[in-house]
Amino acid sequence: MLRSLMTAVTGVRAHQTMLDVTGNNIANINTTGFKKDFTIFQDLLYQTTQGATGPGDTRGGSNPAQVGLGVKVGAIETIHSQGFAQYTGNKSDMMISGEGYFVLRDGTSRIYSRAGNFTLDAKNNLVHSGTGYNVQGYAMTRDPLNPQQFVKAGDISDINIPIGRKMEARGTTVVGYKCNLDSRADPYLPIGYADIPYTPYMSAHPAKVKIDGTDYDMTFKTNYSTDGKGYLTVTFDNGSGITPLPSIVFDMVDVRNGLPDLTTTTTTVNLGTAAAPKNATVSYDHLTGQLKLLSTDPAKLGATLWETNLNENMSYTSFTLEDKIATPPTSYNFIAEFDESALSGSPTTLTLWYKDPGGTGMSRLQATVSFKSDGTFDTVSPLTGTGPGSFNVAGSLKVEASEDGATLNIQAAKTPATPATSTFDTIAQISQGGVHQTKMTVYDCQGFPYTLETQFKKLTANTWRWEAFFVDGEGNTMTTLMPTPSSGVLTFDDSCLLVGPDSVDINVPFSLLGRENSTIKLDFSGKSFGQDKLEGVTQFASESTTKGYYQDGYAMGVLNDYTVSKDGTIVGVYTNGQNQPIYRVALAQFANPMGLEKIGDTMIRESVNTGLARIDAAMADGAGSIVGSTLEMSNVDLTEEFTRLIISQRGFQANTRVVTTSDQILEEVVNLKR
Repeated sequence: MLRSLMTAVTGVRAHQTMLDVTGNNIANINTTGFKKDFTIFQDLLYQTTQGATGPGDTRGGSNPAQVGLGVKVGAIETIHSQGFAQYTGNKSDMMISGEGYFVLRDGTSRIYSRAGNFTLDAKNNLVHSGTGYNVQGYAMTRDPLNPQQFVKAGDISDINIPIGRKMEARGTTVVGYKCNLDSRADPYLPIGYADIPYTPYMSAHPAKVKIDGTDYDMTFKTNYSTDGKGYLTVTFDNGSGITPLPSIVFDMVDVRNGLPDLTTTTTTVNLGTAAAPKNATVSYDHLTGQLKLLSTDPAKLGATLWETNLNENMSYTSFTLEDKIATPPTSYNFIAEFDESALSGSPTTLTLWYKDPGGTGMSRLQATVSFKSDGTFDTVSPLTGTGPGSFNVAGSLKVEASEDGATLNIQAAKTPATPATSTFDTIAQISQGGVHQTKMTVYDCQGFPYTLETQFKKLTANTWRWEAFFVDGEGNTMTTLMPTPSSGVLTFDDSCLLVGPDSVDINVPFSLLGRENSTIKLDFSGKSFGQDKLEGVTQFASESTTKGYYQDGYAMGVLNDYTVSKDGTIVGVYTNGQNQPIYRVALAQFANPMGLEKIGDTMIRESVNTGLARIDAAMADGAGSIVGSTLEMSNVDLTEEFTRLIISQRGFQANTRVVTTSDQILEEVVNLKR
């Protein structure tokens, strides 16, 4: 009888614990971040009254006979399921959607919680509103390798959101450009002979090419003789020290199909050394412009070592001047070109070439052309000439800019013999082709803003010139603030991607305005931001959309607000328009969350059975995301808890009935002695 009584007592105790657990769940139905508990029962001990026997030859086996001695609470498990979301509107409140626990600092120790009811204290530290524990996170700093990005610190610290703190002004150090320049656009202006496509610059710059297994630096350069005649020189240098270097010289002798007719008397060039010559035959077709170097090696005699087409790299505007008064009447075929080395500024030189009357070469007329700040034509000086007959022709021609500056009008006197008294007719126009511009605000070290305008002007099929300058509020160029360099050339390959340069550093003389000089990197490739060249400036057959999309300067500002993003990044909002990451909320994860120990105040701490805390930022290493201005409510389900309450009540009542019955039986046993 005593055994049944003790068994019933264990049942009463166990169900009392279940009642306590259920009651605690119900009590915390509205506790932020609370995780419900579940009671697990286990049977206690057994008294074996008869052991088991195995089967024999004449009789079967028998099972053991055991009498149970009660029940115990085997475990109280915490159920870490997601609680319901409740929007509060308080920007410092946070909810974890998914795995993880907020990390808080209690003095020198770390504790954890799912309750994100946070607030700012008097020192602008983010703390738990019920306890004052400091919320932990990773401080964010600008990435030195990519100024567009911010990186988190290596270890966690107290999150501080310094409302009212000043952000000092920052001078612009990098400007990023991206999108496209239209490959279908016409050249901005005719520039005459351009370097071959694999030469990255539009000046006398060597191009590295391989000829018959040897690398050569090749220089292409146009020039003028003292009598004004034009010629083109192609020079080869393999570093062997030959003096003079092997060169091919082309003379400009006529105008053919709107291009200069070139001839050369160079028949061979030595591509080897003086001691070990390696001659190549020069083959040039003046009708097609095809230039070849042919092998003189008997083993491959006549094989093409290298070739290019000079005509394909020429850009001219052509027109014809009719002199009907001359005897006999004379026609002059003209080609016009600009000096590409000065297209970035004002002025630049316009040259008009034509075959001189003596037939010994070419004569030229030149004028100085100025540009407006928006890149359109402004003024043109009178033409002056060099070469036989050029002064007579100069008087018969003049060049004027149109009213809108979009074209240059080449005008001819109706009576060339007496141009001073003649009227003029427009016989040709030079129109501007591919040009694209973009503007961006940049800052000096004191936070003063300036408008940086960058223009992109197409030169040839794969080359564009960039020009950078500052403009005032009316769009006029600030000549006192001209950067150095102010222009350069971008080269693209046949796949429309940028060959180079990736970026250019320009020096801005802000000291002329009483401030510190600055160096600004213009990035055209995206390399400064860790991007591939497809994300930089490209040259596809699509609309020109290149723009400045990023610069890292700003004026002074004050932090007056903040927001919290899904990855736990706390972004400071400043009065100067800057939004900068300040901290990133840290979350902890455990191998066995059920092993966490509750310590009250909705706090938990790790135990020997949780495993070490894995701490990282939200949305990293499997951690959940953060929902701002929202709290996670208790995951207690009242319907479920009331059901358990009834079950535990019935269990408790049934066990107390066993106690009562056992007591009555004991009383009857005592009465037997009477």
